[in-house]
Amino acid sequence: MSGIALYPVAFAAGLVSFLSPCVLPLLPGYLSYISGSSLEELQDVSGAQSRRMLVTTLFFVMGFSLVFSLLGSAFGLVGDALGTNRDTAERVAGVVIILMGLFMMGLGNLTALQRESRWMPNSRKGGPLGALPLGMAFAVGWTPCIGPILASIYMLSFSSPGTGASLLLVYSLGLGVPFIVSGLLFSKLTNTLSWFKRHSVMIHRISGGLLVVIGVLLFTGRWTTLVAPLQGLFQLPI
Repeated sequence: MSGIALYPVAFAAGLVSFLSPCVLPLLPGYLSYISGSSLEELQDVSGAQSRRMLVTTLFFVMGFSLVFSLLGSAFGLVGDALGTNRDTAERVAGVVIILMGLFMMGLGNLTALQRESRWMPNSRKGGPLGALPLGMAFAVGWTPCIGPILASIYMLSFSSPGTGASLLLVYSLGLGVPFIVSGLLFSKLTNTLSWFKRHSVMIHRISGGLLVVIGVLLFTGRWTTLVAPLQGLFQLPI
């Protein structure tokens, strides 16, 4: 599956994952845990505490980015091994993405991708050493909850190990950047975060509709044709 256009899709998917019901509503708890700060302290992050928050959230993001990128590389390896059967794999991926988009729009019920398997360490270990494994646990334990979005990005990574890893890394950035910004500006973003909570259903339906469109383009073989002009724009002169 070709196209520099896949990377903005992956980044946007990460943003939508951040806005999912198992991430955004629990954001204060995540930030409090990984930084070792109370909810009251999060309202006034400054100075040394701001630097601590930046470092811990970075390690948290690094944790789930590592896991997602490794899984993306594995999916890319499978796609690379398919060789001449890649066109068939692309059509299958298109069907899967269409189904995931329909589930996100609320058209259907897939229990396995709507539950959450949350895991937290027993002891409170704020700081980088606790944030890194927590981020890795996040990638594993919350995968079912963000499953429709994540499964779609995995399907798009059926190309090569490098493409799969980089695509999931961009997805992780889309999911991780809001964590970092929210940690540093938590008190100033309260109203914004509340707006996203209230409109989360609408956001997921729109995102699901876009996934359906991408799935149809992949299934019909139109994706490559559509993004070919964009490919040329990003080619470096030799």
